[in-house]
Amino acid sequence: MYIAKNVEQTQVEDDGRESHKRQKPYNYTLLAVKCMLWLLAIAAMIGLSFFAHAHPRPLPFELTVTRDLQGMSFPPAVQAIMRWFTAIDDPLPDIIIVPVCVLILALFRKFMAAIFLALSTGIGNGIDALIGDYVGRPRPSGHLVHVDSTLIFNSFPSGHCCHMMVFYGFLLYLSLTKPVRQWRYRWALVPLQIFAVINILIMGFARLWEGEHWLIDILGGYLDGAIWMVLFIFLYNWTTDRMHERRLRKAVPA
Repeated sequence: MYIAKNVEQTQVEDDGRESHKRQKPYNYTLLAVKCMLWLLAIAAMIGLSFFAHAHPRPLPFELTVTRDLQGMSFPPAVQAIMRWFTAIDDPLPDIIIVPVCVLILALFRKFMAAIFLALSTGIGNGIDALIGDYVGRPRPSGHLVHVDSTLIFNSFPSGHCCHMMVFYGFLLYLSLTKPVRQWRYRWALVPLQIFAVINILIMGFARLWEGEHWLIDILGGYLDGAIWMVLFIFLYNWTTDRMHERRLRKAVPA
């Protein structure tokens, strides 16, 4: 019996060593390309911020885009849907929704996912607000276009569009990772994935139609959110990979 147990333990150790050896070598060229693209996005965001700061009033094409959208005839149901999506992503509902999602991930023992979702959302939205304070671009005026509600926050970049990326974009990524794709009940996440995609796609259009932002504000919000979403996805993957390697080293004696 002792011999059989020893053989079994040796087999486990051998399997662990083989698994460790099969780890793919890191592609540093691909990493360099990704870093360059991310830095280009940062540069584009900085340039767009300075441009918006220098043009507090809407450009002619921005005014044309908003007026054309508001001139379209949408059924009352579609209008209600757009207003509902923007309403549930206002700051007050988000104060409830984000912690609930973080808590659900923690209850499923996805602690790293919960931590990085909170970091992506909190830091991304926080930096977005700081950029808005610097740029100081005023909201659309009711004298130029129809404005659903008068808000005191700065117009550039769009906080709603940024939030779509750092929160729903990060959640969507988590739902498409390999462990989740292999989960027995992964089909239960399909409605949530569809909801996240619709939220991301409809938000920019809805904010323009409501007269809450100009087009450059929308583009800046999506770009700003994408920058921080990509960064925290990278950090999440890097952290989980290092933790996995550490567990392998502990499982396999030298």
